Amino acid sequence: MAVVGESQRKEYFCFPEQYCACYSFFYDIVNRGEQLCCKHQLAARLAAALGTCVNVRVSDEQLALLLVKL
Repeated sequence: MAVVGESQRKEYFCFPEQYCACYSFFYDIVNRGEQLCCKHQLAARLAAALGTCVNVRVSDEQLALLLVKL
């Protein structure tokens, strides 16, 4: 899932339950263990619960390119 950040209008690659590519995920969650999730994961979970997600199908090759950009 791609989640748009608030301050820089940047998209973050995010798996709502497991991972986000943002700085906060690595700093506050992985390294320090201070939070349960970042705001992008929370936004993704809320969007899924409210049914406001836009699903886009991508090929394996397109997904690989997205993952390389991380």
